[in-house]
Amino acid sequence: MVRLRAVRAYHPDPERGNASELVSPVYDTLSDEDHRRYGSRRFNAASFTSRPRGVPLSDFLRDAPRRLKEALNAGVYRQDPDPSLYIYGIRFRPEEEIQLELPASDRREEYLLLGLVGGLEISSDDPRDIALHEKVFPDRVEERIRLTDATGTSFAPILAGYTLPSHEVNDLLEEFLGINRRALEFTPQVPPLVEATLGRSVHMLWRLDDEPRALRVQRLLAERRILILDGHHRYTAALARRREGKASLPLTMLVEGHDRALILLPWHRWVSPQVLSWETFRVRAPEVLGAPRVVPGPPSETEILQRLRGLRETGQRGFVAVGPDATWVITGPPDRDEGADYQLLHGFLEGTLGVESREMEFVPSVREALRRRSRPEGEGGVAFLLPPLATERVERTAFETHRVMAQKSTMFLPKVAEGVIFAPAAGA
Repeated sequence: MVRLRAVRAYHPDPERGNASELVSPVYDTLSDEDHRRYGSRRFNAASFTSRPRGVPLSDFLRDAPRRLKEALNAGVYRQDPDPSLYIYGIRFRPEEEIQLELPASDRREEYLLLGLVGGLEISSDDPRDIALHEKVFPDRVEERIRLTDATGTSFAPILAGYTLPSHEVNDLLEEFLGINRRALEFTPQVPPLVEATLGRSVHMLWRLDDEPRALRVQRLLAERRILILDGHHRYTAALARRREGKASLPLTMLVEGHDRALILLPWHRWVSPQVLSWETFRVRAPEVLGAPRVVPGPPSETEILQRLRGLRETGQRGFVAVGPDATWVITGPPDRDEGADYQLLHGFLEGTLGVESREMEFVPSVREALRRRSRPEGEGGVAFLLPPLATERVERTAFETHRVMAQKSTMFLPKVAEGVIFAPAAGA
């Protein structure tokens, strides 16, 4: 049984009207430039949720509680007096390079995703109730555990998906807000408590203070099983704290897993020439993976995307490797489980060549991977491009076979933001 509990959440004080100055991208997506940009803003959530590269963990854990306390004492964030469930809405416009990764039928200029936010009650470790689908990096989990211990706070909500064919929860949330997403009417009749612009997205928050509707939503979700979509390290950290006997009620945003506003894309890989040269890959790959299909001429973004979709449509597991002077299509034996493409790639990179996940850079689009390859410092490296993913197959793999995919396999969009809502880790 899945239970989402009401919490006394913190959020930007609506009377100050500066929410956009306080929020930042979620902690594990921040680049060095992002840290400089958001960390320079006084009381921005990045200052107490995200550790810049090169900052010792001990220093971050010393400073984060102090910075959080300063922000709360300054009154820029407000804690609601009574526990509540919340509605989190993200209205977003994907960049062109992300749109091109999607089937043409799924592309829209703008999307609005709605989710229900509260504290997730973890009653068991049974994967039949709540399932992970990706491996995690142990040191990142440890960092989240220690940050939660140091601050007593659960920050950006974990994103988790449920399946409900009737769409009744979404209908109830839309009725409450006075919007009709099917008609692409995204402007709510109920003003949001928080409205913050972050890049190409607008993050909105409402209290679901209609008790009959909140109870109805909770009953509908109670028998659902949920899949962790984004936030594997935060959820694993919450599990670990619970096993240690600590109160652990991680803030979670539940969304319909097949919502048309929820985008699922693969994370591609870029490996620098200092870690793996194209020459080494060119020699070793055929020995282990068999003869590749060689694509003539310089690769184009459009052609690569077509070939990746072709792999998925024909049921082949595989990937595309792009080097300085060649593009290869690598295929392996068919496999029904989602993540088989990553198993083929990582089995070779990690098992044969000793290239660890930490030595790879994860990039969100084919265009960005090709951009990395074409830079002077990228000459001689390799871009590894993965086929499209399907939510249904991710769910089946997680719940039926209980196999987990490689770290950073799935990219679910949109992403929540830091600072829109956070809450005591032990609940209200």
